[in-house]
Formats: sequence, structure tokens, C-alpha cells
Amino acid sequence: MLVNQTSRRFVVLLGAITFAFLPGCKNPEKAATGPEFHEGDPLTSFSQEIVSPVSEFTVKASDTYPLHITVKNTGTQPWYCLRKVPSVDASYRWVDAEGHELPIEGNRAVPSRPTIEPGGSDQMTLTVVAPPVKGSYDLRVSMVQEGVVWF
Repeated sequence: MLVNQTSRRFVVLLGAITFAFLPGCKNPEKAATGPEFHEGDPLTSFSQEIVSPVSEFTVKASDTYPLHITVKNTGTQPWYCLRKVPSVDASYRWVDAEGHELPIEGNRAVPSRPTIEPGGSDQMTLTVVAPPVKGSYDLRVSMVQEGVVWF
């Protein structure tokens, strides 16, 4: 489920890209609390806030663009990062004009801290690689718990 989706316009060659931060969802019925949640456990709270000062950029097909983002853990569980299994990183996906997700998973940006506690945040640079063919796309930025789930 998408909640409070924020969109920004970007250009790949002559096509428009919508830049969406996926804020994630919280399911209070499933949220782990207290000592029952441990490092390495799959998350059950997927609430996030991702912002960027960028409102537009132009990039050619297959070129890269450094996207500066600030991520905030708005969930109830800590995010274990820096490649602790299963780590929580930032990434992105592309969706074409017809709404089909491209079979491309974006690069990862790894937080600079080993843990981001609920309410904590971190600044990161996500190296975005444009799709190989010009056109209109949605760029969807989200946190991902590796091997478990996209937020």
C-alpha cells in the first residue's frame, strides 16, 4: 500500500520521469515490540520517510545521476545496516508509462551507521542509472531489507 506518495519530475532524454518516494506501511497487528525483535529478524514494520532536495534532473539513457536523499525510520523497529544480515539499504525501481515495472533493480545506497533506530535518520547518495531506452518512467525510491522485502 502506498501512503502520502510524493512525486517529482525528471527527464530521461525527451521523456518525463516521475520520482516517487515510497513511504511504506505500518501494520500494528504485526509490529514486533520490545525484546521479541532481534538483529537478523525480518522486519514487520516498514514505515519510512525519504526526502530529496532535487526536483528535476536530466539524464541520457543508461547514464548515472547521484541522487542525494535523507531517509528516516518512522517505524517501530531498528534498521540494521552496513551489511549486517539482513541489512536495510536504499534502492529504487523503474516503472514505464504503461505501469509495468522494469526488470531492473537499482543500485543500493548503504546507510553510514550500523543501526538506524525508530525516529533516526541518515543522509545517503543513491547512484541512479537511467533505463537503457528513452521514454517516460516512474523512479520509485524505497528502503529494502535485503532478501526479505521492499518497503
